[in-house]
Amino acid sequence: MADLIDSGWAAWLPRELTAALEALAGGPPARRAFRLLLERDPDDDRRARWERFRLVAPSRLDVPYEPDDLTAEGAYALLEGLGLVAGRPPRPVAAEAVELVLTLDHEDLRELDALRGARDPGVVSATTPVSDLPALGTTFGAEVGRNDPCPCGSGRKFKKCHGA
Repeated sequence: MADLIDSGWAAWLPRELTAALEALAGGPPARRAFRLLLERDPDDDRRARWERFRLVAPSRLDVPYEPDDLTAEGAYALLEGLGLVAGRPPRPVAAEAVELVLTLDHEDLRELDALRGARDPGVVSATTPVSDLPALGTTFGAEVGRNDPCPCGSGRKFKKCHGA
């Protein structure tokens, strides 16, 4: 498991896949725990972690939409696709370090923002209401003197920043 943490996957793998790795490395109790985990209905935490994994999983992998659709064979196939197991029967291999790069389109960003806002009511939404946006006819810095601080927040004088 330490090898998994070093590889960078530990933060992204759903509980089902870490349990599959533990089942391969452990004895009958670990295999039984993995089987029971797959049989149980996933709770909200497991579903959220699965959704996060679906976002970062390489596109070459066929990740089930829901964790309830995962089988033991499917879990081992995902781990093999990630390079964490190999062979028949599957055996853990030394994991290579990965760098995860998220590419989200506008709809994904809006969905993530909504999820974050739903989880933490103290988080302000990234979308600004239209009524709070400046009118298109207003000129930036119209009421600012040349030697006043620039309203953009840079800390520079207006004449050296946006007043040039």
